[in-house]
Amino acid sequence: MGLDIKITRDTIWMKRPSSWWHDMYREGLVSGNGINGANFYGGSGEQTVLLGRHDLWHGGRKDELPDVHEALAQTRRDMEEGRWTQASWVLSDRLKEKGYESRLEAPLPLADIRVSIRPLGSFSGYRRAVQMDRAEVSSRWTSKETVFRCDGFVSRADDVICLRYRASGPVLDVKLGMDMHVQPGKELPESCRHIVETRESRTDGNRIFYSAADEEGNYYGAVLKVSRTERMQEGKLEEWYGCLRITGAEEIQVLVKTFAKKKSREEGLAEALARLEETAGDYEQLLERHKELHAKLYHSAGFCTDGYVGRCNESLLEEAFDGEQPAELMEKLWKYGRYLFLCGGHPESNPFPLYGLWCGDYEPMWPHNMANENLQMIYWHCFAGNLLPMHHSVFRYYNERLESFRQNAGRLYGCRGIYMTAGTTPGVASPTQVVPVIMNWVGAAGWLAAHYYKYLEYEKEDVRAFTEEIYPFLDETARFYEDFITFYPDGRIKLYPSVSPENTPQNFMPPPDRIVPHPMPTTINSTIDLAIVREFFTHMLLLAERMEKKELPDQGIGGERKKTWKRILDAIPPYAVNGEGAVREWQEALFEDRYDHMHLSHIYPVFPGEEINSVQQPELMGAFRKAVALRRIEAQTGWSMAHMAAIYARFDQGEEAAACLDNMAKACLLPNFFTLHNDYRGMGITMDMDPAPIQLDAAEGYVNAVQEMLLFASGDLLKLLPALPRRLEKGEIHNFRFPDGTLSMAWDAGKGALRAELTMCRKTSLLLSIPARFEGVRSSGTGAELLPGKPQNDFLVYRLVSDGPGSRILLETGAHSGS
Repeated sequence: MGLDIKITRDTIWMKRPSSWWHDMYREGLVSGNGINGANFYGGSGEQTVLLGRHDLWHGGRKDELPDVHEALAQTRRDMEEGRWTQASWVLSDRLKEKGYESRLEAPLPLADIRVSIRPLGSFSGYRRAVQMDRAEVSSRWTSKETVFRCDGFVSRADDVICLRYRASGPVLDVKLGMDMHVQPGKELPESCRHIVETRESRTDGNRIFYSAADEEGNYYGAVLKVSRTERMQEGKLEEWYGCLRITGAEEIQVLVKTFAKKKSREEGLAEALARLEETAGDYEQLLERHKELHAKLYHSAGFCTDGYVGRCNESLLEEAFDGEQPAELMEKLWKYGRYLFLCGGHPESNPFPLYGLWCGDYEPMWPHNMANENLQMIYWHCFAGNLLPMHHSVFRYYNERLESFRQNAGRLYGCRGIYMTAGTTPGVASPTQVVPVIMNWVGAAGWLAAHYYKYLEYEKEDVRAFTEEIYPFLDETARFYEDFITFYPDGRIKLYPSVSPENTPQNFMPPPDRIVPHPMPTTINSTIDLAIVREFFTHMLLLAERMEKKELPDQGIGGERKKTWKRILDAIPPYAVNGEGAVREWQEALFEDRYDHMHLSHIYPVFPGEEINSVQQPELMGAFRKAVALRRIEAQTGWSMAHMAAIYARFDQGEEAAACLDNMAKACLLPNFFTLHNDYRGMGITMDMDPAPIQLDAAEGYVNAVQEMLLFASGDLLKLLPALPRRLEKGEIHNFRFPDGTLSMAWDAGKGALRAELTMCRKTSLLLSIPARFEGVRSSGTGAELLPGKPQNDFLVYRLVSDGPGSRILLETGAHSGS
């Protein structure tokens, strides 16, 4: 029986077990189907499988939001009269005076499956791995010439957790238990009292039943079943002090089914047991059904580099720490970020959360859906990465909360439409972070609206999504801005209060010996807010044009509304530049730029927005480049490094983009490739903050940054290999998306060789930009042609015209790399 772990390009593997003391889940290997997640950690003697669900949250509080909309007038009066700090706190103080104390929820770990494998002696050859193309986690070791192997996955086909334990002889002595999740050495917080008081774990024959109640009295839990297989027939199974013990077996197979939000314990356990009894097949058959569905998603886009060796994580990270990360690590992290995203998210689940489905803390830091950067970063890669349907979880999540957001807008600001507070959790959509830096920022809905609009750019014919998901959100967002935005007497826009997340102007910072988080963030006309408003109403007018052309169903947008939108756009001045030649973070000269900060909000027009690019507005890029260069490295985080890498890719600066990802790999990667908010070792390239929480938005931001190096697509502009670093000078991509089609491409920059095949999904005419090093472009195709254009800087520019769906064009230069 072969028990070795096969290493492929789609495998990440390690030589050491999880080692983060008390919080070993942080270095676990994970699987999931977007609904259920399993985190595997431990070693050759004791293992844990931590179970989680997308819909299991706890610890929140939802108060009735009081009507304090008169605070806006007072805030503006104080700002007009120069009482900036007082103005900053008006709205937050009003809510506190009313006794308002809503708080966000945290993900609730469902249970631990605890596995004890009796050793034969010392171990050797320990390995653990994730086969990303089938979402299977494995570990393997040898003890006294006997090979042991453990495998597990969360089935996408059957929605059960499948586990298997094997040995090269009938020597297995395994105890299986299932109970409340614990962190050894840590006391349970007060928020877990209801779990302790209601939890039950019991065995019955070959099954374990676990259940507990949440704060609202709904039940959750799981049923575990040990299956008899041919290699287990000679073994003995017995109930053993609250566990199941199997001895003398060569193989053990286990199925687990979870449940949540049930009215009674009995209902949940009975339904889970019935589902297990219906699940047919052994481990290999279940894996085959699951693998077919998972692989289709995993391979929906592809990226590979030159120089693949198959090294373990520890080796790759050691090289990255010592200098630059190798191309193999960049390929692995691109694949792993997508893998996490597919395992932790689903079109029918809640949005992918910052800890995925694998959080092992009951009160983790910042686990909520945060829409002032983090949630958007998680979903940026979906467009080029050909995972557009995953956005439906975002649309449904926020649209289901529109009524709460309307209440927020009316009671906080006296405006129509929606005010979407930046941080939400499934059960709490009203404000919870009652501080000026959050309460006074009105850009969350506008920023998120860019994802709604961009989805429709790629899926222009998705009328259902437009009418049911996209337009309702955009319309409510527009109504809020129509009411909230004001103007100076000279007609210029005056958007206030306005915040640049999560920064304070330098001239409002306290002395260095006074540490005050976000001391005075409340300003007029932050650059990001103006950029969001400009982008948003530009998009709304473009949608109105499509309605007039009958390309989209008419939504009754009247002429007066369009006049209002045009007036707002006309009132936004060009972006101002400070004395250092950098674009201002706040457009009013009263507010001085502060560079000691992680957010890069004022770069929004370049990234993540698409207002300014190096082909159509090259003269505007310099001030944005300067602003990024002035940012201090010691103020950065894992996710801000990913964000900065994407910005440098938009600047066509591949080496600088790769250097940002190098910093992220040096400082914010755990051995299992989980990403941290910051370093914690005083290395000087991120914030030095305790406790360095997990934030998987950085893993997803990494995926996007790599894609930005390889492809930029916006409107009628398509740039191939715009920011190619030397480490990626040879590689391939498959099935990347742009708004009007798909792209597969292979290149060898050292030889000036490129082969790109574009397949169109609709009639189009677009600008195509290719680095000048790939000269002598030859084209051939069906229903599409390439017309010469004027070279610009280091790029060749063409006009690509296609007749309609199915048209294809092949571009080749030099001795092309092959497909």
